[in-house]
Amino acid sequence: MSRLPANKISLLALDEDLGAGNFLHQALASNPQKDSDYMFLQEPVMGFHGKPYKSFSLQSMADLAREWSAFYHSMGVEPKDVVGIFLDDTVDYFIQYVAITSIGAVPALINSKLSCDIAGRYLDRIEAKLVLATTERLEKIKEVFSIIGFKPKAYDIAEVLQDEPMSQLPEVFPYCHHAKDPVLLTHTSGTTGIPKAVIAAHQAYLHGVKFRLANPIPHIERYLSALPHSHNSGIAYLMEATIRGCPVQIQSDKSPASMAQSINEFQADFVVAFPKIFVEMVREEVDPSLLNSVFYWRSTGDAAHERHVKEITRWGSHEEDGVIKKGSTYIDGLGSSEMGSSLFTVFHDSKKRNYDRCVGKPQGWVDAAVLDTYGNVLGANTVGRLGIKSPSLTPGYWNNTNITEKFTCQGYWITGDLVYRDTQGFFYHIDRITDAIQTTEGNIYSLLTEELIMKRFDSIFDCTVYQDNKQDGKVCASIRVDLVAKQHDEEQLKSMLQDINIWLKDNGKPQLHAISVTKPQTSYAPEGITGKVLKRELRIDDEADLKVSHI
Repeated sequence: MSRLPANKISLLALDEDLGAGNFLHQALASNPQKDSDYMFLQEPVMGFHGKPYKSFSLQSMADLAREWSAFYHSMGVEPKDVVGIFLDDTVDYFIQYVAITSIGAVPALINSKLSCDIAGRYLDRIEAKLVLATTERLEKIKEVFSIIGFKPKAYDIAEVLQDEPMSQLPEVFPYCHHAKDPVLLTHTSGTTGIPKAVIAAHQAYLHGVKFRLANPIPHIERYLSALPHSHNSGIAYLMEATIRGCPVQIQSDKSPASMAQSINEFQADFVVAFPKIFVEMVREEVDPSLLNSVFYWRSTGDAAHERHVKEITRWGSHEEDGVIKKGSTYIDGLGSSEMGSSLFTVFHDSKKRNYDRCVGKPQGWVDAAVLDTYGNVLGANTVGRLGIKSPSLTPGYWNNTNITEKFTCQGYWITGDLVYRDTQGFFYHIDRITDAIQTTEGNIYSLLTEELIMKRFDSIFDCTVYQDNKQDGKVCASIRVDLVAKQHDEEQLKSMLQDINIWLKDNGKPQLHAISVTKPQTSYAPEGITGKVLKRELRIDDEADLKVSHI
């Protein structure tokens, strides 16, 4: 058993030297079971000499990462150099993260789904000194490099692994990080151009993890991660499992059936993923008997829809008065790469009735405020921009001081979210600033409107409200729906739009202009690289198979 005792975990959480750049080395020094496997892979990854790894102990992870550290050192990578990583969505990203930070360099992890054209230009913008990629991705980004005149060192991971592993390490190894040293660059979606590179710092990035270590929740002993491995949240939860020595299953196949099977076989009690993974499990109506081991579901990023959360919390188990009973807990909240962690947390269980997009109260170490455009703090129940002060915050965007400054106001980081705070201090996430719609009838907050609609119409499995334009050019709002019944016609949609607008009017909300659907075999709306619906694409061109309006 590799799990550390609670008292040792508490001591690590208080250790000021423990940070995101040295966590594995600290875990090795603290855990006497360093040779016991704790990380289990659904699909193997390759090491040097063609050795496949289906699992890792702390020691074997450190050994493989050390070989990669020696490779980068031999290629001339020095502290603070940026190393671009563009691979398949596997735990290779975590291995490279450890290897690169161990020599003081900065890994720039690129989502596997990002287009090669955008990835190549992004690597140029962040001035990557070296790039490691899969064969196909490397060929394509080299073409981009040639066009834009960018000349980093670039290597094919498959070719590197065929060679003998290097052994020469820097004179000081592992690197000794300062609290504010950069340890990771992750990127924004890249759907409107070259992504911004979000900086994570040695201490700030681990702040949320250390808080969770110091405040453990019962029945979180066996993790299953279905997060993207290049995402900062994916790295963070693996860091947490590594420090605790908790068994963790790395999920590659994120289909509903595979998720349920892996949960059952691994007996995971804590499952972490983006909301879309859980929504798909609800859609496919997975066998609940396979999910009995789960006590907690954890999503990161945005608050999930109440309809889906209520279904999810019917699965799994919880403890009540010492007795294990049916029904689990969904841990939701609000966070982002820029926030460095989920700074708001709320617990939902099967007995809870109304969520109203509440993301809870900010963590005790977070100063959260609702601000107007000029940074003035707004009172209770007034919608405004969410501003954050937190020790977990990003230092800013790499090579982009101007954009960094634009996201700060009166000392607060502006997250891009619209929220309000009630009189008891609870925050409610009602939209992204860019997705709010100003119509002649009034403001429409898309997330809030979606939640209201899904509370009333069981025939709608999911929906997206977005900015549209009438034939006369006036701004309006329309809705793309994912219907439970896959057979529908124009008259049915017209009737549904009419019913929706009656419901919205009864609740004092502006009317919707049109309703649309796509074919059942396709995604119901365009999605980004992390599975979020891209409302901006619907604004530009609603490529629906059927769209009807009430005018």
